[in-house]
Amino acid sequence: MLYHKYKPLASRVYCTGLALLLVLSEVFSSNVQDTLPGFSRIMRLGLTGCAVLLLAGKIILLTGYEARWQKVLIAVVLVYTAFSSWYGGDLWFFLAALVGLGAKDVDWETALRVYLVTAVAGLVLVQALHFATPLMPYKFYCRNWDFGYGHYNGFGARLVGVFFAWAWLRHDRLRAFDWAGLAALAIFTYKVPGSRGAFGGMAVLFVLFFVQKFLPKVFDSRIFYGLAFALPVALAVFSLYAGYVYNPEWPYERMALLLLSIALSGRFEIWHNVFWSAPLSLLGGLPTDGDEHHAIDNTFLAVPMNKGLLGAILVAAVFLLLLWRLAKKHRSTEVICLVALTLYLFMENKPFLLSANPFLLMLPVVFFLLGYFLSAGLTEGWRYAVAIVAAAVSFIPIKLYDGYARKRDTLTYTIVREF
Repeated sequence: MLYHKYKPLASRVYCTGLALLLVLSEVFSSNVQDTLPGFSRIMRLGLTGCAVLLLAGKIILLTGYEARWQKVLIAVVLVYTAFSSWYGGDLWFFLAALVGLGAKDVDWETALRVYLVTAVAGLVLVQALHFATPLMPYKFYCRNWDFGYGHYNGFGARLVGVFFAWAWLRHDRLRAFDWAGLAALAIFTYKVPGSRGAFGGMAVLFVLFFVQKFLPKVFDSRIFYGLAFALPVALAVFSLYAGYVYNPEWPYERMALLLLSIALSGRFEIWHNVFWSAPLSLLGGLPTDGDEHHAIDNTFLAVPMNKGLLGAILVAAVFLLLLWRLAKKHRSTEVICLVALTLYLFMENKPFLLSANPFLLMLPVVFFLLGYFLSAGLTEGWRYAVAIVAAAVSFIPIKLYDGYARKRDTLTYTIVREF
């Protein structure tokens, strides 16, 4: 395996792929797509293609695996996410899988530095082009300036990434300059683009890191880990309850909910009208982003709408398992980051959106596993070849069902993505 021979190269390959995806997100997912559509399309294709090649090469050739089941799991994830991106038009779902899988055996501090430098450079470039040239025109959405990204919360989401990367990278050696810079970035996010969800996530992370600096044992305790584990569950239950009991026609019967809804920009009314009026199902497929009157702005409600009840259960299981493993290893800093992220997602809806039937998306995975395990008598290379062919064969029933469903008008939903 090339991993042992070129191990120092693995981190460079991964960070280069990560940087290309950040340029794609920070620069070429902005309003420049409207002014320079041809150039933007070429750049997006080039950046995406190069990033996929680098990250896939890192995963396949430059990553060490301790057991065979890890390789099979990696292959299953890549098959599933690649097919879902092709079928559902959700490229970022596949790219996120590549970033996550490729992070194995990579120095996280180096990756965070690359993320921070590239993200800041992309943001500065977009803002310079937005205010000094006509290349990044203003798009009206809701009430605030979009800063070249089509939506002020799109700008806020990118600022959150910079804030979290900066705070996490410098966590063990935060100085007065860092604290002042993080505070200034949070205040800027609140006062200028007005992205209150982004500001809330920043403020929580800032306060928790500040308290941890003086009381580290408080955060490395069973009580804190238990509260962190209970937080996403409590927020999910509260989101369901608040949207259900809130009466937009006469909200004064529950003044506490009314005042809290006003503080949260009238979210409870949207939760009531959009979420509880939606026909939830196992498969999902309902739009969760649209104009300001229909954007659900709550990931805990958006996931069951878009991914279905089955998808919501799977997402919750993965997230809680991650929290549990970090707590078990006493990684209090990472748990704090997830706590702040959880509160940010309570106010925003930025999950990867799939406009496809999850059962159909799983079919290539089933065929892949069948091909791999049923060819047990062959060499490892031939087993993977048979599995890939089997996954390709699964496209036939999928396309047949897709045509049948469209003729029957059972595929009626449209997923609107912001970036």
